[in-house]
Amino acid sequence: MVQQRKEYQKLSGTKKGFLVGKYTLWQGRDHLLHIYSRLGVEDYKRFYFSDIQAIVTRKTAVGFVQNVVMLFFVFLFLLMFISFNGGLSVFYSIVTGVMLILLVINLLRGPTCETKIMTAVQTEKLYSLYRLQNAFKVMNRLGPLIEHIQGTLTPVELAQMPVQQTAQKSPAKLAQRIRPLKTTVNHEAGKVHMILFGLLLVDSAMVSLRFFSSQVSLTILSFVASILLGIFVLVALVKQHESDLIRSIRTLTWAAFGYVGISFAVGYALSMMYALKHPSVIYNQWEIFNAISNLSPRENPFMLSFDLFMICAALFLGTTGLYLLKKSN
Repeated sequence: MVQQRKEYQKLSGTKKGFLVGKYTLWQGRDHLLHIYSRLGVEDYKRFYFSDIQAIVTRKTAVGFVQNVVMLFFVFLFLLMFISFNGGLSVFYSIVTGVMLILLVINLLRGPTCETKIMTAVQTEKLYSLYRLQNAFKVMNRLGPLIEHIQGTLTPVELAQMPVQQTAQKSPAKLAQRIRPLKTTVNHEAGKVHMILFGLLLVDSAMVSLRFFSSQVSLTILSFVASILLGIFVLVALVKQHESDLIRSIRTLTWAAFGYVGISFAVGYALSMMYALKHPSVIYNQWEIFNAISNLSPRENPFMLSFDLFMICAALFLGTTGLYLLKKSN
């Protein structure tokens, strides 16, 4: 029996979507198929070999930032492993090992990139090709196929091509071809991001002061700073969407969003724990602030670990973000 050839062959590279879904790229007989699948639903985009004008790949700093962040956490949890004994030491040794494994895997996967495919009427991002080694594999495979269908031009033939063909087209037809292009991006100066990274440094300083002071006013100021952080990180995420802000700063902004989320979650959990133990003060925010102020990091191993993590994370995000903003301007 003659084995039937598969209609589509999966190409290298898979990109996970935000929270759910994934992007994959498939090769058909005469076209590429880019699929975004999520929860039983799939979106398809076809790019015929005869229509492809270029596939452009640009190296990005996302992989480098990821490696730096993971290396930072490896040293942070290694320090905690050395500082504690007993069960906490075992816990931090496991976390250090996991972070080290993730770092090695990310290093082996190679640099990150951004790949776009261009036709006469559109420019689309190929999300699945976000690693250079996968992008090169796919382009080396597709190059001969596209040349076979479109043919190749010698330097002499290219020089002899008439340049007035495009000018002969009517303005209306040209407008119809240009309109679908999706290459417009918004300029973002990064002023909101600068405030955000500055607030991270302020938050790092306030958390550090907990080791020396237990005043309620400090806890309230820290709470206000957290609220401002939450506001500015959301505004920064909106401002950087489809903007020309460099990828590394956008990645740090998402990391700051995670930092704010962890801070709010832990603060809310501490408040609920105290309220459940003391039901009489559940509606008294001042008493809750007072109770949190009296939780000394020196006496509580969990608070010590959490505060050290928040200080280092906020300091790293704030200083790195301000440095990258200054360098990009």
